Amino acid sequence: MRFLGLDIGTTRIKCGIYAENGSLLYSDGGEYGVRQWQQETCLDIEGLQRCVKKLLKRAYSRFPFDCVAISSLGESFVLLDERDKILFPPMLYTDARGETEAEYFKKDAEKIFRISGVCPQGMYSVYKLLRIKNSYREIYEKAEKLMLVGDYIGYILTGNRGSDDYASASRTGVLDIRKKEISFELCALFGIDEKLFSPVVRQGEIIGEIRSELLKEWETKKSIVLVAGSHDQVCAALGAGVTDTGTCVDGMGTVECMTTVFKQPFDCLEAGLCGYPNVPFIDELYCTYLLNYSCGSLVRWWMDGRFSDVETESGSAFSVWEKQFREVPTGLLVLPYFAGAATPYQDLSTVGGIVGLKLSHTSADVYKGILEGLCMEMRLNLETAGNFGVRPRQLIATGGGAASGKWLQIKADITGLPVYPLESKEAGVCGAAMLGASALGKESVSTLKERFVKIKAPYLPVGERKKEYDELFERYKKLYRTIKNLYE
Repeated sequence: MRFLGLDIGTTRIKCGIYAENGSLLYSDGGEYGVRQWQQETCLDIEGLQRCVKKLLKRAYSRFPFDCVAISSLGESFVLLDERDKILFPPMLYTDARGETEAEYFKKDAEKIFRISGVCPQGMYSVYKLLRIKNSYREIYEKAEKLMLVGDYIGYILTGNRGSDDYASASRTGVLDIRKKEISFELCALFGIDEKLFSPVVRQGEIIGEIRSELLKEWETKKSIVLVAGSHDQVCAALGAGVTDTGTCVDGMGTVECMTTVFKQPFDCLEAGLCGYPNVPFIDELYCTYLLNYSCGSLVRWWMDGRFSDVETESGSAFSVWEKQFREVPTGLLVLPYFAGAATPYQDLSTVGGIVGLKLSHTSADVYKGILEGLCMEMRLNLETAGNFGVRPRQLIATGGGAASGKWLQIKADITGLPVYPLESKEAGVCGAAMLGASALGKESVSTLKERFVKIKAPYLPVGERKKEYDELFERYKKLYRTIKNLYE
């Protein structure tokens, strides 16, 4: 058997086909972008459909597969009428529409967090739905179904009207994370009909068969099933081999997201106010996300300001500068809030900064200082989450940033944790495929990771540098309030 994982991002889709032994047989990708709707930026849902169909048809022609499982971005949804016509295109998770509604319900934050595992915040689907209800009443009244993006693509592939996996459903803000069902109590509080939301299912459950019309296009008559995938961060964690407590996947992309696993959801409201969600994982476990909005985007911003990442005789601009790194810490403090602060401050209005510059500092020093600042921020998140009992013992690095050994070494030195690079560049694709393999092969994902996930030798903390970074970190923790006070 062969298992296809499909990973839907904000503007790009990736897919991969895996064999039973865990080897990657085929990979592909495509762009679909965003579009304007009533002067607002939304996902191009029609473009997404076309791209998915094109990728799957091409993939099947190369390596016929037996199932599809989807990893998808969260929060974004489509509204459908009784004829399944799209009434409202998917808002991006960063869309500010819904912030006013979230602010209103902060008075009920404790109750909402106790049930849903997330505090009121504009990114979650329910607050965007409330904005539609408040601002586009005629559209809201026509709505018969709300589908998250992954759910909607599943509907396009199977014709089944939808079901969300536990983790994706938790991003709506109305899932009872303990009962694993849409909360009637929360829907009543928000004044919305719970029937708008899709039923929820366990990750890795078979939820339908690919439509005959598509199979005809693929020139096959065999049955191909759709398996419930999960939220993209959950799939990335699975694809990195994170199936139990103690290990954390560190997605070092445009945004940095650490996903770590624990046994019982935390009830402490303070954790929710810091932005740490309770997300249903596999095997009755839960996970949470530690976020920094400026990661690869901050590196790219700096590079573009110096010189573009063009190939030279010595390699890329990144590698050229990394060869100039001094072994010792730079002494710089870089607050990486160039797109606002994510967890634990949840402050989009704040600003970043580079502190401690001297004439003796080189451009390479500043670049290294930026990497140090990014690692300091994730150490801050690890320390804060540790107050709520979330204490991983090791990190598994994925994403574009994980290609830099220098960066991974800095991260090990600053966090004090071993950092393991992942051999695969597409952990989300792999994680989705593993859920498909689990469904068809009746094996646990924990067992499958032994074949599917390949991890390289770790970067280990260097004692002397760790001590110097510990001293810098104590100063780093004061930087947010200091800069915040300057701009209030």
